[in-house]
Amino acid sequence: MVPQGLPPGLAYLGALDEVRIHQHLDVLEVMVGWERNNKYRLCNNQEQQFMYAKEDTDCCTRQFCGPARPFVMDIMDNNMQPLIRVDRPFRCQASFMWCCYLQEMDIQSPPGVSIGTVKQLWTPWKPRFEVLDSQGQQNFIIEGECCFCLPCRDIIFKVTDPKEQEIGEIIKHWGGCREILGAVNDFKVTFPAQLDVFKKALLLGAVFLIDFNYFERNRNQ
Repeated sequence: MVPQGLPPGLAYLGALDEVRIHQHLDVLEVMVGWERNNKYRLCNNQEQQFMYAKEDTDCCTRQFCGPARPFVMDIMDNNMQPLIRVDRPFRCQASFMWCCYLQEMDIQSPPGVSIGTVKQLWTPWKPRFEVLDSQGQQNFIIEGECCFCLPCRDIIFKVTDPKEQEIGEIIKHWGGCREILGAVNDFKVTFPAQLDVFKKALLLGAVFLIDFNYFERNRNQ
C-alpha cells in the first residue's frame, strides 16, 4: 500500500516485495582494524540500488562499545534525501540470564517522526523480536533459528503477523571471503508487495538491529 505524496524513494519501496541489503566493504577498516561507521546499499532484486544507509556514531563510541554501541542510521534515496532513520539507544548486550538488557530500536519516517519500534524478546534458544507500530500495536514477530551462529550457511529469520501467519523472511546470506576477511554482511528481506510501505520500513530497520546484535564483529577485541 503506497499513500499519495510520498518521496519517490519510499514510493519505490512500496512497490517491492524484496529488498537486498549489502554492507559496504571498508578496506581501510580491514587494514588498520579501526572501527568506522557502517554503510549499506539497499537494492531491488535486480541489484539496482535505490537507497543508501549510513551510520552516524562518534569515533570513541565505536571503538569502546563495539557492536553494542548506540547509533543513529539515516536511510536515504540515491539523491541523498533522508527517508528513514533508525535510532538504537545504548544497552548492555543481552545473554541467557540478562533479560533486563534486551535491545530495541526506534524507526522514524520521515526522520524525527516515529513510525514504530523493534524490540528484542527474551528467549533461551532462538533470537526473537517484536515489531510495534507507533501506537504500540504488534505488527510482526521475527524469529530466528537455534543455530544462528553457524558459519558457511544462510541464516533465516521468519516474519509472522499477529495471527502467526508467515508473511516474509529476513535472510542473512553467507558472504564467503567477503564476510571472513572484511566482516561485512549481506541480507535479504521479503514481504508482500501490497504491504503498507511504513511496515516495510519497520522490517528494514529490524535488519540493522539483527545485524548489530548477532553478526557485527568487534575489530578491537
